[in-house]
Amino acid sequence: MKKIALFICSFLTLSLLACQKEKPDPDPEDLYKNVPTSTVPQELASGIWFTGTISAISYFDRDGHELGPEYEAGREYQFSNVNGKGRLKFWQYLGMRTSSSCVTERFTYKEGSVVFEGDKFIFYPVKGNFKTIKKGCSSENGTTIRNAAGEDLDPVTFLWEIREVDGESLLYTFTETDVAHENPVFVYSFTQ
Repeated sequence: MKKIALFICSFLTLSLLACQKEKPDPDPEDLYKNVPTSTVPQELASGIWFTGTISAISYFDRDGHELGPEYEAGREYQFSNVNGKGRLKFWQYLGMRTSSSCVTERFTYKEGSVVFEGDKFIFYPVKGNFKTIKKGCSSENGTTIRNAAGEDLDPVTFLWEIREVDGESLLYTFTETDVAHENPVFVYSFTQ
């Protein structure tokens, strides 16, 4: 009798759960309701700005086959204006390889609003995620994904300027305290 009662309770619970309506996804614009924004300058809002590095050091396996660089990194900004409001999408890739062929790749994605105040911009992330992929390692191989939350969504401030170098427009970013723009944190090339 206990088995039948347990079965009926389980069946009713599953039936009630199946009948519940799924909540619709929130309107993406709701995420932007309470964050500051300003217009993105036209010189930034027309493409993707990229910076990246590849290490000159490569590892080889026992048979002499090249396994690739030990370290790779890339960052991108995509500025845009949506109904006159500044938006920013940010991507970052970090790849590391050890001599034992353990590859760890870390992907960061954030998007949000942006405020420009002269030579300063403040990025207010509203959503994002972090993905880690491990291959060929002694443990913890596979993919993990975590949504951005809490401090991950804290505003980030940079100083900026566009410099012409050999006929190419480059986006220089600096820490907020580098008011003389002497030590760039990252230098981005414009891509289409």
